[in-house]
Amino acid sequence: CTFVLPGNHDWYDGLSTYTRFILSRDWLGGWLMPQQRSYFALKLPQGWWLLGFDLALAGDIDIEQFKFFANLAAKSIKPSDAVIIVTHQPHWVLDADEQRSIDELAEENLRELMNHHLAGKVRLRLAGDIHHYTRHVPMALRKKPLHRRSQSFPTNSQSTMDAAPDNGTTNPRKPMSLPPHVKTYVERNRPELIVSGGGGAFLHPTHCYDDHIRVGKEQDEYVRVCAYPNEKISYRLSWLNIWQFRWRNWRLDVVWAIGYFGIASSLFPLCGIYANYIDYNPTQHPAILLFWAFKTVLSLLKQILLTGRISLFASLVVLGLCFIVTDTKLKPSTRLLWGFSHGITHIMGALACLLFVQCITEWTIYEGIVKVPEVKTLKYNAGDSGIDLGTLLYEEYTSHFSHVFDDLSPLNATNVTKQYVLGDDRATMSVSERFYTTAIKVVAMIFTWLFTEIPLLKTILSIFDLPGTIAENHSSICDILCVDDISCMLGNDLERYRYIDRGSMFSYLAAISLYFITFAIPFAGNLFGTWLALTLNIFKAQTDGGFSSLRLQHWKNFLKLHIKNNGDLEVYSIGLHRVPRHWVKDPLWGGGGGSNSVPKKDSWSFYDESCNNKESTPSWQWDSPSKWIPEKRSKKFKPEIVDFTLIKKRNCYSCGTNGQVQSASTPNIPH
Repeated sequence: CTFVLPGNHDWYDGLSTYTRFILSRDWLGGWLMPQQRSYFALKLPQGWWLLGFDLALAGDIDIEQFKFFANLAAKSIKPSDAVIIVTHQPHWVLDADEQRSIDELAEENLRELMNHHLAGKVRLRLAGDIHHYTRHVPMALRKKPLHRRSQSFPTNSQSTMDAAPDNGTTNPRKPMSLPPHVKTYVERNRPELIVSGGGGAFLHPTHCYDDHIRVGKEQDEYVRVCAYPNEKISYRLSWLNIWQFRWRNWRLDVVWAIGYFGIASSLFPLCGIYANYIDYNPTQHPAILLFWAFKTVLSLLKQILLTGRISLFASLVVLGLCFIVTDTKLKPSTRLLWGFSHGITHIMGALACLLFVQCITEWTIYEGIVKVPEVKTLKYNAGDSGIDLGTLLYEEYTSHFSHVFDDLSPLNATNVTKQYVLGDDRATMSVSERFYTTAIKVVAMIFTWLFTEIPLLKTILSIFDLPGTIAENHSSICDILCVDDISCMLGNDLERYRYIDRGSMFSYLAAISLYFITFAIPFAGNLFGTWLALTLNIFKAQTDGGFSSLRLQHWKNFLKLHIKNNGDLEVYSIGLHRVPRHWVKDPLWGGGGGSNSVPKKDSWSFYDESCNNKESTPSWQWDSPSKWIPEKRSKKFKPEIVDFTLIKKRNCYSCGTNGQVQSASTPNIPH
């Protein structure tokens, strides 16, 4: 049988999808589904119980669940029994991560149920939601204060346990050893806390959460003894945002392009910017270049504040968005400063891209790379000595290639069509023939008009000369804005924009925007990725955005629980370091037939109506239950045991030799 707890996403539609596909079905993938509510209670062997709670979106159980489980604890759960509690969200981690006060802690009703109706019986708590694996144990510290954000104890599958046996039998293991300054509590039977959300769509970091946490209103101290992946790997993965964020999230290119061009739009063009640089740095020294660029960007930022309209609006929007996306777990002052720093860096980055593009534009004019009319307002101007790329391409076509297309010219096609359409045979044509000939005539006339009335080919070739178009419009606009040979790089008269032809301004902005966004998009994407990496590794925040952007599908994990004959519970965490991306069909998979369908000795069988009323082996007992296997065989695709713990039904301080709870008072808890 299978039982399913709803998560926070299932509650977004009021459990309608969950009810339709889980509660309203009798089976799923060969597994029976007897569940009728969003919560459940399962009685396991050796006096163990598995209780599944639905915390919904409120982070706590409702009164109906409380009554059900309280009645179950009073009538069915024996004093010597042990309980495993399963919830969707690990609030013991979330409460500590969000630094909630005692009055704001979640699971108030659930804690009431655990402390009174299930007192001393809860031995293990399981949860998911966070997409990694961690295990916390109750502890006390000797002569060492509790520190936040301290390093966890490094563990791996080799150092904490032996390899799993291949014969299917249970291999006795010892729980992992703790550092000498850590002493685990055994007096109150407090549960171990396990987060196993390794089946999520992406990986969550482990280094951004506290190793030492305080749980519940009693503020019991817990320490994290295992994390998968470990903190060192998680820390290194965070830096991948610097160079992988942009190409993994390329759909945001539109956002970067619009935002950056909006910031710079009010400052086009920067007339005389290259002349300003030549006068400031005649020796072309790199250090002076950087200082000039920084000084000029600050001047442009000041210009936006003083005279900007669209640029000012876009800058304020960018600042606001950068503050909104900053993690709310940060202190308000830290969030404000970090968000503002992020936004102002984007603004200065947009201005730096503007400065670079405008310098290149005037440099092409100065070096004679493009041909423009004589411009009085540009100090360094090569005039008519530049290259007209569009004209050169058209002249090359007319002198070497135009004669090849003479027979295919629209004019000849029109003449042929006229002879065919207006010939003597028109009266004998059918309706369809007259329709097609008329259509050919119309198309030929359109092509004739395009080639004779307007310079279509020359216009198309001029499109390839974007530098020439940009330089020509740049110089003509600067002639209008800069009157009486006065430099107007940062002091354009807004009234003189009325004298600029709209067509020239539109073509100039459209052409130069292609070059601008070419530099702006990679810069903005890498800058945002760098901000995410710094936030993850310095402030231990932005865990959702910082790792969902990487879309890491590796480091999956799941749990396997085994109850021994003496009542001890073994918990195995199985990890998969790398997930295969290419799969092939397993030749040993029989699809329900062959050797896979032969019942094993002492196996559980079920009644299958589709097999002519014969018994068959369930799929989970097949030798090859999976239809697909990795295309390439590699050790990195092989699951490994990454953590193991042995949980007793009762600890020796609170249980007698027969496993029954002693009535003696619990010893004082050391602090």
